[in-house]
Amino acid sequence: MEKEIKIKSIDEVEGLETSEGIMKPLIFGERVAVIHLEIPAGLEVPPHAQSSEGVIYCLSGELEVISGSETVTIGSGTAILVPPNIEVGIKNHGDAPVNAILISSPPPVKSADELKNILKKQIGGEKEK
Repeated sequence: MEKEIKIKSIDEVEGLETSEGIMKPLIFGERVAVIHLEIPAGLEVPPHAQSSEGVIYCLSGELEVISGSETVTIGSGTAILVPPNIEVGIKNHGDAPVNAILISSPPPVKSADELKNILKKQIGGEKEK
């Protein structure tokens, strides 16, 4: 277990292209991961579940969050808690990207490199179709 603090700036982290927008993996700890999300205008991500508990904190823009029959809109300065194994979809109906922070516990991966490798396999698999 590391015994030092970690500091990362969004500007110094490589953006990873995903089907859910651009992810910038900021911090991976033993019990938590923090990822910056840039969700492009018009993007819709169908409902899906994660095994981790997550918090989405909206930094700018408005994001529609769909879970079952419930739909809520979160905007700048608003956070939403997503329990594990609950299906959630998102939509950016705006004309500009939404910037948000995703905090997951436990972390879905152990490092930014592990996340990059998973995304490469997903993108490679999509191209092979």
